[in-house]
Order: sequence, then C-alpha cells, then structure tokens
Amino acid sequence: MSLIDRLDGASSKRRVKRFWLILVILIFLILIILPSIYVLFEAVSQWGSINEVVSDSGKMAVIWGAVGNSFSIAFIVTIIDIIVGIPMAWLMVRKNFPGKRFVDTLIDMPLAFPTAALGFSVAIFWGIPQGLDVPGLGIVVSPYVLVILLHLIFTYPYMVRTLSGILEQLDPNFETAGMTLGASRFTAVRTITLPLFRAGLVTGFILCFARSLSETGGTYIALNLIGKQSAFFTGPTFISDLKNQAGSEAAMPELILISVLLIVFALLMLFVAKLMMDKVKIPWSKVWPKFERRISRGLAVKMRNGLSSFFLALFIIIPSFFIFSFLLIEGPLPDMAGLFKAMGISFLVAGAATMFDIIFGIPMALYIARNKDKGLGKALDMLVNVPLIIPTTALGLSLYLFWSSASLPGLVLVILGHISFTYPLVVRNVIGAVEEVDPSYEEIAKTLGAKPFQAFRKVLLPVIQSSVLAGAILAFTRSLGETGATIAIDPTINTVPIYIVNLINKFRDLNNPDYVYQAAVASITLTAVCFVMMVAVKYVTRRKLGGRGHD
Repeated sequence: MSLIDRLDGASSKRRVKRFWLILVILIFLILIILPSIYVLFEAVSQWGSINEVVSDSGKMAVIWGAVGNSFSIAFIVTIIDIIVGIPMAWLMVRKNFPGKRFVDTLIDMPLAFPTAALGFSVAIFWGIPQGLDVPGLGIVVSPYVLVILLHLIFTYPYMVRTLSGILEQLDPNFETAGMTLGASRFTAVRTITLPLFRAGLVTGFILCFARSLSETGGTYIALNLIGKQSAFFTGPTFISDLKNQAGSEAAMPELILISVLLIVFALLMLFVAKLMMDKVKIPWSKVWPKFERRISRGLAVKMRNGLSSFFLALFIIIPSFFIFSFLLIEGPLPDMAGLFKAMGISFLVAGAATMFDIIFGIPMALYIARNKDKGLGKALDMLVNVPLIIPTTALGLSLYLFWSSASLPGLVLVILGHISFTYPLVVRNVIGAVEEVDPSYEEIAKTLGAKPFQAFRKVLLPVIQSSVLAGAILAFTRSLGETGATIAIDPTINTVPIYIVNLINKFRDLNNPDYVYQAAVASITLTAVCFVMMVAVKYVTRRKLGGRGHD
C-alpha cells in the first residue's frame, strides 16, 4: 500500500482528522503567532521605560508622524493597485497574446528582487541619488512620492497574482449567458463576475496593505540614497534608524512602542476594511446600456489594455530593472564565490519556508474558509494577518527575543522567521480560492466513496491549484528578497539581500562607487537565476497538476 493510499484511508477516521486539525492550529499558534507578537509581552514587562517615551512630546511627535506616513502610503498604494490590478489580471487570464507567459513571469519578478536592491533601483530611476552619476529620470524630489512609487512595485504583483488566481476559477460561460440575453460585456462582468470576485479583492487588499505597511529594507535604502532619511520616516524605517544609531538595547522602549502601535492600528484598520469590503454590494442596480456597450468594445478596450500595459512597463518593470543600467558601466566584479554561497543560503531558507507553508498552510486555509461563521474560524482568520502587518525589523526582533533562549542555530532561526511572514501569503490566497468553490462538490465525491483526502486531491485541489501556485510563488519570492527580518534575527546569516546591503553600506561609509557596481552585479545575478527558476517551477507545476496554465 502506497503512502497516498494510507493517507486516504487515515483521513476518514475522525480521530485522525481531529488530531491533524489540532496539530495544524498548534503549529500555527506556537511557531508563527506567539513569536510574532512576543514584542507585545515585552511591552508589558518594560512599561516603565515605555511610559518615559510616551511622556516625551518630541519623541512622540516623530513616532506619530512615522506611523501616519506608513498608513497613508499603504492606503494610497493599495487603492492604486486595485484600480490598475483588475484590468491587468483580466488581461492575463482572459486574453491570449504573444509572449503572455513571459509577461506573466515579469509581473512576479519584482518580488524576487532583494528589497534593498529594489529600493536602490527605484531611487536611481525616479529620484536624485547623492554621490552617483547614473542616467535616471531624476524627477521625484518628495520622499513621500518616492516611497509610494517604490511600494507600488512591492504590492502590485500581489494584487494581480491574487486576482488572477480567483479569476481563473470563475466560469466565463456565466458572462456569455448574460451577453446572449443582450447585456454588453462590461455589464455582464460588472453584474455577474465582480460579485464572485469580491473575496479576491478582500484578499488582495489585505496582502497589499500589509506588504506596504511592513516594508523596511528597500524604503530605508531609497531614502538614504536621496538624502531624505534624516527628515522623513515611515514606521519601519524609523525602527531601522533607531537600531542603527542608538543600538537595539538603548532604543528598545521606542522600538517596542512603535511596533505595538503599528500592530494594533493595522489590525484595527484591516478589520474595518475587510468588514466594509464584505458589506459592499456589487453590482450596483442601475445599468447604463449605451455607455457600457460603448466601453465594451473597440477603442475603449484597446485603451484599457494599453494603459494597463503602460502602467506595468513604466511604474513596475522599468524601475525594477533599471539597476541593469550598471552593466553599461565598467567596474569590479563582486566575490562570485561568496555571492553564490549567499544565493545557496537564500534558496535553502526560501525553499524550506515555502514547503512548510504549503504543508501546514493549506489545511489552515481550508478550515478558515469553511468555518468563517464560527468563533474559532473568525479568530484564526484575523490572526493569520498578524505576521503580515508587523514591520519585518520588528518581527525579526520579536522572533529573536522569543527564540533566543532556545539556543537554536542561526540558520534555523532565520527559517522560522521567514516562515512567519510567508505563511499568511499561502493561507490568504487559498482562502480566497476555496471560498469560491461550492463545498457540495467534495460532499458528492464522498457520497460516491471517496475518502476526505482523496476528495481533496481529486476534486478541490485541481480547482484551487492556480491559487496554491500563486501563494507558493509569493511566499518563495517574499522570502528570497527579505532584508530587515534577517538582519534583526541574525545578520551573520549571509543571504543575498544581506550580501547586497553590506555592499551598499560600504558605499555609503566609504563613498566608493565600486561597491555600488558590485551590488548591482549581485542583484542582476540573483534576478537571472530567479527568472529561470520561476519559469521552470511554473512549467513543472503546470505539467504535474494537469497542464492548466494561464493560456
């Protein structure tokens, strides 16, 4: 009897199902949630020192300003992502065009960039970096605008990938039926597809808002390169600045306070946003037949697709890859042996974290999606968001404080840290997909003799496979490019992002452009490897899961 057959048989036993559910929940609470929010317990134990910070009006003004910048930027970026993400997701799922798979991979590529490298690339493209003579546009002076442009690159792929995963599950025949009754395509989409799309919008909003709110490394590097770090802060960059200038021990009360503020307000805002979006009624009852028919064909459709492609090219792809301009400049190569060693560590950490996320994240997503009306399901649904919204530097600090007494190897600590902020990416994507699938399909399979695990493999998994793949890609690339958490947990674990950050720091300290060139070469090498790997993973996954792709 094969392992699959044994799992099929065991899944029908009530004790086994109960044990597996308890194990999944315990792992989630002990390995992910408790280490992530351990900083809250530290806030209680160090309240005396924190109260001194609260009493200092000067420090609190800076803290409130940094928190306000983080939330306003995250909100603006997420709204833009929704506006431009829906037409791009539609284009990628419902249209066929030459080079579609290439474009599909390009959308994911910014996620594979180290955050510090992306911040560097965006700063030299849009901003005016100090001490570097590079051919960028140099039109953005405001650090606020620069951070928005940077965060769009981080969050846009999350929105498009999430919406694409949901859209692939929706049967276009429903729209066709509406059009045969006289409705225009726009009307059919608005009145039939968008109501089924709502779970994807909620998931995309949460992922994008949380990703922007927690971004640290790229923002810190970008602001430093344009010389604005001393005058402008977001919550995460304020944390990084405190750690760099005063040391984590001396600045611990302020670090804990701003982390707690970010966590609490982010939870409240995401809860309100999710509640409001769940209550939004789509479609609107009124229909404008002539107008909607006019924008459903011809020039209007071409303009929509053209603007979507223009936004992708100008605001996402070109700024992300602008660091390749350094190939036109002669300079010394980095230590290639050290670079490939760092790359091996990065792939090991990202691979281990993603594998854990898939094994234990899918069961959690299934339980939440099928039990959202129950108390435990609601609680778990809210808790899944916690690691996403914590700034990665604060998350790394919290994880380090939690695990420091366990005497675990640094590599293991880093893997545990990366699991914490990648696990929700898989869970959130799968939740959105499962919510759109009628549970009666699995029930019918069970009545025909299928075991629970067999029904999952044969019925549900083929339907949600695109969302599982999307979550896995997001988790892997998110881990691969993480900077802040790794530094906070153990800076001696030399992943590629740490390798690049060290080179950029040397440039800032020594004002030697050679280090910038070496950092650019390291980023380009990692990008090339990621590109090949992502294409291979998508190809293998399509074949293994039945060949259902984006074509």
